[in-house]
Parts: sequence; structure tokens; C-alpha cells
Amino acid sequence: MKMLLVIYRESLEEEIHGLLQQHGVRAFTELQHVAGAGETGRAFHSFTWPGANGVILTALPEKEAERVVQGFKAYRDQRVEEQHGDKFPLRVFTFPCDLVV
Repeated sequence: MKMLLVIYRESLEEEIHGLLQQHGVRAFTELQHVAGAGETGRAFHSFTWPGANGVILTALPEKEAERVVQGFKAYRDQRVEEQHGDKFPLRVFTFPCDLVV
């Protein structure tokens, strides 16, 4: 299995949920109003650094995880192209996952 860690700007929440649904992801854990900083700037949900991030964790069989990652890559590439190459606040990481309980 693979664990997908999806980090995105909260303004993208509907689109991210749509991608998960489109790829058949039914089970996930979501964290909202997450603060952080990265290559697209700071998101600390404050006056100085408005905005916040969302985080989704989902454990999937390896082939399903690969399919979902490809969907996120295609979405991100499309949005970067629409923004004329500007960086886009979406990152997806995978790591091995073992169900132990």
C-alpha cells in the first residue's frame, strides 16, 4: 500500500475533493486550516499571511495510488499552464504504508 499526502491551498478544496471522487477515493482523513510555508509562499491564516492549507491523507493499493497521483499531476500541469508557468499551491507525496491494526 501507499499513503498519499496531499497538501493544497484551502481555496482549492472543492477541486481537490472532485479529483478524489473522480478517481474513486472514498476514504481519507482531512486536516483543515493548516499553516505552512513553501515555494508558493506562506499560508498562516493571519492578516500578514492570509490563507491556509488543507492536508489529505489516504491509504491506497499501489496501482490505485499511481492512478490517483497521475490525475493530480495532470490537474497541476493544467493549472500551471493556465497561470503561464506560475507555481501552483499543490503538492502530493507518497510513502510506503503498512496496515498494522
